[in-house]
Amino acid sequence: MGTITDIRLFLLFQSESLLHIIAGCQTNLTQGRFTWRHDSILHFIAKTFQSIPSSTLYADIPGFTSPSVITGDSLRPDLLLHFQKKCLYIIELTVGFESNLAKNANRKKVKYLDLVNQLKDNYR
Repeated sequence: MGTITDIRLFLLFQSESLLHIIAGCQTNLTQGRFTWRHDSILHFIAKTFQSIPSSTLYADIPGFTSPSVITGDSLRPDLLLHFQKKCLYIIELTVGFESNLAKNANRKKVKYLDLVNQLKDNYR
């Protein structure tokens, strides 16, 4: 029977699937790597959208006004892009593996459906 060191060394050299690394690795989850990847992409998108004329951007990351200003605290989409003509885009980022994309997108649609219906009276 091997020692703990032998087992760790064995595991270190085991190749993992891309699916595991991107969407299922417990180590990545507990170390906050999934959140870091999500927030890094979100920050890039927010900085890009910030320069859109005649709009106000709300982002659920530090350095930006929180979407909760409009949506309240129970649901905070990743980004809201508000245009002067009462037009509001709700943008929710999902960063996962390609085979899970449709499932994740549907989950997010269901999650925010009530919010979209609630905001329809004030925005188009």
